[in-house]
Amino acid sequence: MLSSLVRLPVPTEPACIEDIFSSALGTLFTDDLLNQHGDPGSSIIYKSKAFGDLELQLVDPRGEDARRLFAQYLWNSSVLMAELIGGGTTDGQAMKARGGSWSVTGETAMELGAGTGLAGIVAALAGADEVVLSDYPALEILANIRTNVNRNIPQAPSAKVTVEGHEWGILTDPFSVSHKHAYTRIIAADCLWMPWQHLSLAESICHFLSDTQDARAWVIAAFHTGRATLAPFFDTVVEVGLEVEDIWERDVDGHERTWTRERDGGSEDATGRKRWMVIAVLRHAKPPSIEPTPITTAP
Repeated sequence: MLSSLVRLPVPTEPACIEDIFSSALGTLFTDDLLNQHGDPGSSIIYKSKAFGDLELQLVDPRGEDARRLFAQYLWNSSVLMAELIGGGTTDGQAMKARGGSWSVTGETAMELGAGTGLAGIVAALAGADEVVLSDYPALEILANIRTNVNRNIPQAPSAKVTVEGHEWGILTDPFSVSHKHAYTRIIAADCLWMPWQHLSLAESICHFLSDTQDARAWVIAAFHTGRATLAPFFDTVVEVGLEVEDIWERDVDGHERTWTRERDGGSEDATGRKRWMVIAVLRHAKPPSIEPTPITTAP
């Protein structure tokens, strides 16, 4: 279960019984799964099989706008993304069959809506040549990501790692202009819960994703805000010039099933729904093939 990969740091002072109980809710009551982990301003540990324990500081946002982005938690979608990129899943061969290789070795990667920066940090540790971790340009959010990068990536990493402020769909600033089609891997975890931002997110993916044949965007999102909230995004990506190469569903225990826009006639149980995520692999749409016009000769 994904929640078993996340734990709180060992406290310097004895923990009260309420803290111990709240941190164990996802284990004690598995039917009512926690989608987010930690508390604003605290820290949390992701237990990576490949890279050991990674301690992540959680931002304490200033102002209502920044707080409504929910970057102050670690979400299950980010944990699953880190597992796939870092090779931590026990069914790696099955995942390759579904979504192609999840390797970032030698790739240039950009994480959109990085939050804690977990997936981008794992991409750097897993051998990417360059990684950009981006999120909404609130100073405290970006500073927190830099703290996590400095804490978890060695002083002399093989990857070039930077943190950039980026508001989805704003593509005329100097960074966006100079980095158009610059990244062979785009990473977006739990970024689909705001339907009014679907177009802006899709535009950013299309803009930054390399136009090379093997470039891919990886998108993972949980259903805790409702399946109907997420589904329109996959229509929107087509409108901006992307296509869905593969898409399926996976739960926190690794079970998989076919993606569908609606289950149970739209009355899907909310508690059960929270266990599932959608995984999608996107790429630039292939231009339509044009059949050559046959050449005829006069008799």
